[in-house]
Amino acid sequence: MLELTQANYHSIAANREYLSRSQYRGFVHECEAKEMAKLSGDWVDVPTTAQEVGQYVHSWNAGTQNEFRATHPNMFTKANTLRADYLVANTMIDCLQDDPFAMSYLDGEKETILTAELYGAPWKIMMNVQNIRSRRMVDLMTTRSILGKVWDEAVHGYVSFIELAKAPLKAAIYAEVERIALGRAAGDWSEFMIVAVSKEKYPDKAVINLTNPTRLAAELAAVEAAMPRIIALKAGLEEPIRCERCDYCRSTKVLSEVIQYFE
Repeated sequence: MLELTQANYHSIAANREYLSRSQYRGFVHECEAKEMAKLSGDWVDVPTTAQEVGQYVHSWNAGTQNEFRATHPNMFTKANTLRADYLVANTMIDCLQDDPFAMSYLDGEKETILTAELYGAPWKIMMNVQNIRSRRMVDLMTTRSILGKVWDEAVHGYVSFIELAKAPLKAAIYAEVERIALGRAAGDWSEFMIVAVSKEKYPDKAVINLTNPTRLAAELAAVEAAMPRIIALKAGLEEPIRCERCDYCRSTKVLSEVIQYFE
């Protein structure tokens, strides 16, 4: 197996050998065809400004802020000043730095990688913060609003940013991979916490506990049920289904029939 590092963790080679939470979400909750195109190198997601702002905040937590600035010249104006979105990101960082309680939950090893065999496939996780002494994993999340509800097309209703981001799924996968990698008994999960900060002019913040054993078990049961299909797709034994709604499907769409206006 490929030895994972922070440099190759997100590489195509690593994603072909290992499953991850984001890859699982791509297969199950987004588009099989798009996920397979990413694994073959035929498609690369272009991050939005909102996503890059989140990555910038993460680089502060990881201690790689200077490297991020050097590789993202688009965050600067022609006058070499930060663009408005990144000025907000600095406000978000200051908001966290000025809060001792929030910072206490960001204390620990940063961007730690663990792997484990789970449901017939090797998985990889990279924790924003791992505090072994406190038996805690922490995910740093940026969001438009902590208290506001957002529309989720999958459930046809308004949900919290936690549910929209499938954070309980991530908590379950990370908790189980970490448990297996460190050799603990079934169900003996570490805490999974979120430190959230909003992208508002005056950022909101919260520390949220996602360690609900009942929810974790339910999420893992769904993962186990989906694994035979995912394993077959990655092995080339099944044809991926196109969603016909995502950016990949739109860019590769070939018309073959006329549709009626009422369809």
